[in-house]
Amino acid sequence: MVDVHLHVGLYKTGTTTIQGALAATSDQLARDGVLVPDLRAQRLAAYDLLGQRVGGEQRGEAAGALGRLLELVDTHDGPTVVISEEELSLARPRQASRLVRGLEGHRVFVVVGARDMARTLVSAWQQTVVNGGCTPWADFIASVRREDGAPPSEGVSFHWRHDLLRVLDTWSSVVPPGHVRLVTVPPRGAPAEALLTRFADAVGLPGTWPGTHQCVRNVSLGAAELEVVRRLNASVSDRLNPAQQRFVVEAGIRARLAGTTARPLELPEEHLAWARTYADGLVRELRHRGLTVHGDLADLVPADLAPTAPALDDVPDDELLAATQAALVSLALDHGRLFRRYRRAFVEVEGRLPSAVEVLGSEVRAGGFWLRKRVVHHADRHPLLERASRLYLERTSPSSRLLPRQPDT
Repeated sequence: MVDVHLHVGLYKTGTTTIQGALAATSDQLARDGVLVPDLRAQRLAAYDLLGQRVGGEQRGEAAGALGRLLELVDTHDGPTVVISEEELSLARPRQASRLVRGLEGHRVFVVVGARDMARTLVSAWQQTVVNGGCTPWADFIASVRREDGAPPSEGVSFHWRHDLLRVLDTWSSVVPPGHVRLVTVPPRGAPAEALLTRFADAVGLPGTWPGTHQCVRNVSLGAAELEVVRRLNASVSDRLNPAQQRFVVEAGIRARLAGTTARPLELPEEHLAWARTYADGLVRELRHRGLTVHGDLADLVPADLAPTAPALDDVPDDELLAATQAALVSLALDHGRLFRRYRRAFVEVEGRLPSAVEVLGSEVRAGGFWLRKRVVHHADRHPLLERASRLYLERTSPSSRLLPRQPDT
């Protein structure tokens, strides 16, 4: 019998840091009998369970992924398996029950992360934009707060993804009492390893974990940088699929803009009281439930002070210009890197690069072909182009000379 720990999120609760540490130390953990399946295999298994598909990815990969993950768990000869995938926080009760039934014969524990509402709000809005969204902050927060006249979609999506009580209810209904662990995200200013220490305690990982591994966090953009990405999304949303968009922003722009912001994202003061009221009610409910908590429930209450700053949508032109320049530099560097990768791949396939004469000749021929197509395409509307196209056909196509000529009228 194996102890299977399902770390199901929530979103924006340090899952990237935890998953990065698990992946980086998987060999070390394996020597201690702890299996950490490949993170992509975990994501595909979650897609399979939920019925979720993401545009731009190979749609056939998800089918059967859950079964493959369960087989991997069944064949593990060590005492522990750790599965960490925040998509599992979206599971409905019957889906959670299906997963736990698939793990029959093993002891199943569920680990849930929680973070204070102030940081969750701005982080969730940032992730929405990074993933291709175009919603301004004012519309986003109005929707989350369910203000009259606000568009509902962003608020519905936010509360579905970040409803801690819903996730606790779902998973508490399918595992034995006491098998649910809550890990609170440490407050700002806590030691970098604090979150990993709490997670290790919740899962029962060796005391030496994660060793010398450096904590990896999602790169946070500032207000100006995020506004540049939001405007970019509005221009390319109908031209890129989700996978392409994530590649451009996540792998390129976001990574290189780390630490360049003049104004980090902080919840504006006008919304802090609302966030604290929500947090106070949540903490009271969690204390009533008597969950096993790794950390402190007080971490879920936003700090008293909020910076006095312009609204997150209010970005001065000078900040916007600097962020745009930084984004262009990032895209240029990526384009150059991809060009070098293309050249290497071309050499591997073809054996050599084309010479300058070959490139020039090919481009001239391509231009001529394009010109002929344009002439034919516009021949119906321009008598001179019609005459030129017919003369070209007579000169280059012997068969055209066999066509019966129409009598002159």
